[in-house]
Amino acid sequence: MNQTITAERRTIWVDVEDFFKYFEANPRPSGIQRLVFETLKVLPAQAAAHPGSPRIAFVRHSADDALLREVTFDNLAALFDVHSRAASVAVKARARTKPLRTRRPPMKAGLRHLAIRTIERLPPEVADVLLQAGVLQIAALRQFKRLLRRHPVQTAESPAPPEPVEVKGGKVVEAVVEAPALAATSADLPVRPGEPLLIMGAPWANENYGNRLARFRAKYRLEPALLLYDLIPVRRPEWCDARLVQDFTDWLESTLPQCKQLMAISRATAADVEAYARECSLKLSGPVVPVPIGTDFGVPTPTADAGPGPGLPAPGSYILFVSTMEARKNHAVLFRVWRRLLSEMPPDRVPTLVFAGRVGWLISDLLQQLENTDWLGGKVRMIRDPTDTELNALYDGCQFTIFPSLFEGWGLPVSESLGRGRPCLASNRTSLPESGGTLARYFDPENLDDAVRAVRDIIEDPAGLAAWQAQVAREYRHVPWGRTAEALIAACLPDAETALAQAAQ
Repeated sequence: MNQTITAERRTIWVDVEDFFKYFEANPRPSGIQRLVFETLKVLPAQAAAHPGSPRIAFVRHSADDALLREVTFDNLAALFDVHSRAASVAVKARARTKPLRTRRPPMKAGLRHLAIRTIERLPPEVADVLLQAGVLQIAALRQFKRLLRRHPVQTAESPAPPEPVEVKGGKVVEAVVEAPALAATSADLPVRPGEPLLIMGAPWANENYGNRLARFRAKYRLEPALLLYDLIPVRRPEWCDARLVQDFTDWLESTLPQCKQLMAISRATAADVEAYARECSLKLSGPVVPVPIGTDFGVPTPTADAGPGPGLPAPGSYILFVSTMEARKNHAVLFRVWRRLLSEMPPDRVPTLVFAGRVGWLISDLLQQLENTDWLGGKVRMIRDPTDTELNALYDGCQFTIFPSLFEGWGLPVSESLGRGRPCLASNRTSLPESGGTLARYFDPENLDDAVRAVRDIIEDPAGLAAWQAQVAREYRHVPWGRTAEALIAACLPDAETALAQAAQ
C-alpha cells in the first residue's frame, strides 16, 4: 500500500520569481513578502503531514521566460535574511516632531539611488514634479534592463545586494552585505501533467506575466493556483500610479482565466474578486477560497526594564499608527482628528500621535499641512523607517494602536497589534473587521465626528482601556502559519484525500 501511495506522490510547484525580483528594487520586505516567507517556511513540513505527502518545489523563470528552474528554500531564506538585516542595522537620530531627513538605505546603485536621495531633501511641491519625471525615466531603464536580461552573457541569476546604512563612530557609512548566489539547477523539471503551480506573491510586477504563465502551462501542463491579496489598483485607481493600474489590470485579466484554483487572504477579497470577474465577464474555474492568515511573526518578549530607546517617545504617552504613509492609509483623517482633540481638550490630556513607517505617495498636501502647523505643536510625530528593534519598542510603549485605512486586503497591522497585546482601533472598511475580529474596535474612517468620538472615548477612559488591553492579552490567539500553509495545500490538491483513499484500497 505504501509503495502505491509513494508512486502517486505529487509535487506542488511554487513560483517564487517575484520574490527575487522584488528585492532587486526594494531594500526591505513589505507585508506581502513577509507573509509569503512565513508561509513558505512551514509549507514543506505541512505538506509532509498532508494526505499523500506532496513534495514542495520552488521554481524561478529562466532568462528567456521559457523554462522553470528549481531553486532551494535556502536561496529564499538567505535573500530574505540579507534584506531583513539590511533594514535593521540603520540606527538613526530622531527628530522630535518632524519627519527624519536622515539618509535612507539606498534602493539600488546608479541613477535611481542618487535621484531618490536628492529628491527626498526637496520641498514636496518640487519633489512631486521631479518624481513624475523620474517615473518615466525608471520605466525606460527597466525596459533597457529587460533587453539586457535576454542576452545570455549579460544575465545574472542573483539580485544585487542592498547597501544598508550603519553608524560607526557617530558617522553614517555604507556597509556591504553579501547576497547569496542561486544554485545552478537543471531546466528539465520532473513535472507530471496536472500538477499545481502555486503563485502566492506579487507577480503583477513582472512584465507580461500572463503570457509567461501560458507558456509554462503549455510546456509543463501545470495547473495554476493563485493567491490574491486585494484589487486596489482596479477598484480605487486614484490611490495608485497610472502605470501600476495598467500593469495590474493587464495581469489580472490575463491571469485569472488561466487558474484552476483561486484563493484570497480574506473573505472580503474573495467576494471582491468574484464580483470583479462578473463585471468584466471573466470566467473563473470556481469560487474564490479564503485562506486563514498567520499572525505570529516571532515577536520578542518585551522586558520590563526596557527603555523607549534613543529618540522614541516615552512609554504610555502616545497612540501608534504603523503604516507606509500614503493616501489610502488615511493619515489625513488622523491629522484632522488630533486637531479637533487639541481644540476641545487640554493639550496635556491629548496623547501624541506617532506615525511609524515609510513616506509613500500622494501625501504632499498632508506633509505641507503638518509642516505649517509645526506638526500640531509636537502632538504628531513621524518615526521614519523604524528598525525592528524600534518597532518592537513602539508597540510595547503605546497606549493602543490606530489603523484608519480605507481599503485593505487583510490588515496585518491590526492582527499584529493584537498579537503584541495592544488594543487596536481600526477602520470598519473592507477586510479589517475580519483581521481584528471582536477584540478590535471600529469607526467610520470617512466620518470625522465618528473618528473623534471613537478616539476620545478611549483616551478619556483609562480604566476601560486597561480592561480592554487585559482582554486582548487574555483572549487573543495567534493563527499559526501552518494553518495558512495547510489551506493552500488543500486548495492546490482538493482531490488528495480521495486519491489517497483509492490508493489504499
